[in-house]
Amino acid sequence: MPKASDATEFLPVTSASSLRVHAVNLEVTAGPDLGRRLRVDRPTLVIGSGSSADLRLTDGAISREHLRVALTPAGVRLRDEGSRNGSWIGGLRISDVLLTSDTSVQLGTTTVSLRLEAGPLDLPLSASIRFGQAIGVSEPMRHLFALLERAAASEVTVLLEGESGVGKEVLSRAVHTSSTRKDGPFVAVDCGAIPPTLIESELFGHEKGAFTSANDARKGLFEQANGGTLFLDEIGELPLDMQPKLLRVLEQREVRPLGSTQSRPVNVRVIAATNRRLAEAADKNEFRRDLFYRLSVARVTVPPLRERKDDILPIGRELLRSASGDPSAELPADLAAMLSTYHWPGNVRELRNVIERYSFLGMRDAQNLFDAQARGGEATAMPLRDDLSRLPYHEARKRAIERFELEYLPRVLERAGGVVAKAAELAEVARPSFYRMLERIRGGTPED
Repeated sequence: MPKASDATEFLPVTSASSLRVHAVNLEVTAGPDLGRRLRVDRPTLVIGSGSSADLRLTDGAISREHLRVALTPAGVRLRDEGSRNGSWIGGLRISDVLLTSDTSVQLGTTTVSLRLEAGPLDLPLSASIRFGQAIGVSEPMRHLFALLERAAASEVTVLLEGESGVGKEVLSRAVHTSSTRKDGPFVAVDCGAIPPTLIESELFGHEKGAFTSANDARKGLFEQANGGTLFLDEIGELPLDMQPKLLRVLEQREVRPLGSTQSRPVNVRVIAATNRRLAEAADKNEFRRDLFYRLSVARVTVPPLRERKDDILPIGRELLRSASGDPSAELPADLAAMLSTYHWPGNVRELRNVIERYSFLGMRDAQNLFDAQARGGEATAMPLRDDLSRLPYHEARKRAIERFELEYLPRVLERAGGVVAKAAELAEVARPSFYRMLERIRGGTPED
């Protein structure tokens, strides 16, 4: 296992214990979702029409992930996520701006006002870039680690929300191993993978003869996890008729197996996870509101990998060392460039697949490292092949340069065997200039 400090070689990590920012209050002041409000009090948030958006709007002119709002010490950063209709402030189309005062932004036919709170907000940051097996050098992940470290030290129920593949089970195991229950069992169950007719028996157990195939008594998962942690993955898929039974167990700390007239006490810490937004599901009566509140005592959202680009290369290197069995393995420059510019629809799970393919195939057929569906879909290893004529001149020019560099630099590096000095010589540019271009495609912000 490499030292924790190894992961910081890709970028400097602040030693601050907190991030001092200003919270932002969002309000829809025009459009189909008039009156919607949301307070931004975490490092990053997305406005859009898709299921992954934090402020989800119904305006058909808004892209799935339209605008990113990030809290920084310098102000509130707004970044358009390549939306088809753009983000506008005062008649100007924005790409990436820093706000220090209140404003309104136009998205499709919707207007969203942003009001900065006067008092500072200190977001805690973990002192570590690791939490269990999870790696995070980015501020959003170190903030997440800080929240989970606090939760682990208590007995509160934890709800992890996030897209598939972001590592919710890895984080739940880290909560368990960081808690006083670490010597007890950790039992994981996928609520969406159990047939509805069997889930009650799986969770709570059954007595012999409780149903036709019950030839023997069996302990349920709650009893199997007694003294430890029960991880309920995909809790949003739990059938509605089972939800009050789960709520009763959480409140009374006892289970009654099928076919039994006696309840049994259980001492279990519950961590639940879902790729759904349970608050929205509760509003639509698709999930019991009382169970949602009981599960979300400590509620955290795990950001997708595309929102924390600083974490891609440290995680990729750790996965490469694990897959290759070489504790000193390093990501070659051309592979690192490809990883940094990919959209990662499958998150860390997909990154693991790509690294495992690379450890087997190498760079002989680089494009086949990525999933075929992703290569042909919206999320490609290179920027979207949109029509540049629809963009303002300077924005179109910037994207054209990005595309050129993303295709040109990795190929020159490949010709140079991954040696940057030789690649700069082949490209007939100064070595510092080549380094700057390479840094941009590895995740930095391209220059205008």
